[in-house]
Amino acid sequence: MDVGIFLAALGISLLELSEAGAVTAIYQATYKGLRPIAYSIIGVALVLIPTFTVGKYIVLLPLRYVLAVSAAILFYFGYRLLRSSRRYFKGIRRHGEEEKEGVGVVLAVSATEALEAALVIIALIPKSYSSALLGTLIAAGAVVLLTIALKDQIARIRLPHLKFVLSSLLFSLGTMWGVEIFTDVDELFLLAFFAAWLGINYAIVKM
Repeated sequence: MDVGIFLAALGISLLELSEAGAVTAIYQATYKGLRPIAYSIIGVALVLIPTFTVGKYIVLLPLRYVLAVSAAILFYFGYRLLRSSRRYFKGIRRHGEEEKEGVGVVLAVSATEALEAALVIIALIPKSYSSALLGTLIAAGAVVLLTIALKDQIARIRLPHLKFVLSSLLFSLGTMWGVEIFTDVDELFLLAFFAAWLGINYAIVKM
């Protein structure tokens, strides 16, 4: 086993999947049932299974097309989150629609976080497939255990505020990936995009 590859896969998977686990725990506490959990698993699986089965071929896809499709998906779910958050702050309730949007967002966030991890894992696979796979699997298991152990604390986060912040994050990632279609951009710009979208979304919510 290559320890360096194992630790790299473990670290990036823990970092990214823990965010998906936190979002899943918050939605599960709000809507009850197993749908948020199922959608989270599906979102992660849709990315990580192809990563470890055909990962070496994914790099052959034109990157700008992958970025364009991904950015469009992020903007779509960012818009739905912002719309839902704005309805809450305006005192408008649509419970059935809220739940559908909720589980859809869990799927999108889980897939997005898994994709962030997969971009690193794909680079690790050629050096040691087994080490990358083992690190990812252990990280996934650890995230599940941590989410279960801390779900009560995580569930205290207010869902409308989470939607507002997640919306800004998805818009920020979508903007950065959209810019990367045309030119290279440092990941530090994500912080600037995030700050800008927080301001824009705040203004929209207050309208």
